[in-house]
Amino acid sequence: MSFPEPKAELYSLQQVRCFCAAAETGSFTAAAERLRVSQPAVAEQIRKLEQVLGADLFLRTGRGVRLTDSGRAFAEHATRALRALDEATESVGELTSLRGGAVAIGTFNAPSPWRLHEPVSAFLRRHPAMTVRLVGRNSSLTAERVRRGELEAAVVALPVEDRRLHVRPLLRDEVRYVSAAPDRTRRPATIEHLASVPLVYYDIESADDDPIRRRLAERAQARGLQLRPRVEVEFVDLALRLVAAGVGDTYLPTAYLHAPGFPAGLTAAPFSPPLYDTLAVITRRGARLSPAARELVGDLEAHMRALAPVSAP
Repeated sequence: MSFPEPKAELYSLQQVRCFCAAAETGSFTAAAERLRVSQPAVAEQIRKLEQVLGADLFLRTGRGVRLTDSGRAFAEHATRALRALDEATESVGELTSLRGGAVAIGTFNAPSPWRLHEPVSAFLRRHPAMTVRLVGRNSSLTAERVRRGELEAAVVALPVEDRRLHVRPLLRDEVRYVSAAPDRTRRPATIEHLASVPLVYYDIESADDDPIRRRLAERAQARGLQLRPRVEVEFVDLALRLVAAGVGDTYLPTAYLHAPGFPAGLTAAPFSPPLYDTLAVITRRGARLSPAARELVGDLEAHMRALAPVSAP
């Protein structure tokens, strides 16, 4: 179908956006809500577009609008052209955004065994004008900062409260029981054994919100037991030094057992039944990551999967 020769004035991008939104939703009111403008503004833009094209694009009905033959012909090309224009605009925006600015990503506490400095350094070599904020806190606190929009995304240990969050599991790492007494690690550690020995806990700020501690507490509760730590500290390295000094035993994901600085003389055993630390990427539900955040998160994911002692199925 052909259209009459357009008048001297050309139709605007906003007129085409209003038309496409109304065509997709079947309603000027719904189109206005999508575009965050008033319903009369949408109707006026479409009226002007029809005037320029010299054809009615919609049939107005009591329950909304329906495309005419002219409207369907115009929609076929307008929708495709609008999508192409949006993609072109986005490609320029992505290129510009990676030439400068900052990206803020969260991580679980004490991520040093995962050597996250490697993908971050590679990212900054590719984008020397960018700055990176890598915020390492306990996963429950990090999840809250993503929820509030302070961080674009994060790698956290599950479980976390997933309210308003999109959670994508990344990998899992087996949690081990760690002791300076070799006789305590000759067999898998049961929750009954854990309740009978002095314990050293880390992540004191998060306390029972710490994901691993929560799962151990659930196991103990199911058996009518309580786990009472002898010492609580904030940092993993201090907890391990206390364990090495014979103060008590602790738990640790396997990745940490192979990290530089792991104290000599400590031994480890699996839990019975096995216990896993599941790591996941979280983002705010409905939020769109910046190009820099998308790239850096992708780099972190690929790097961690390559190092993972145990991959999630």
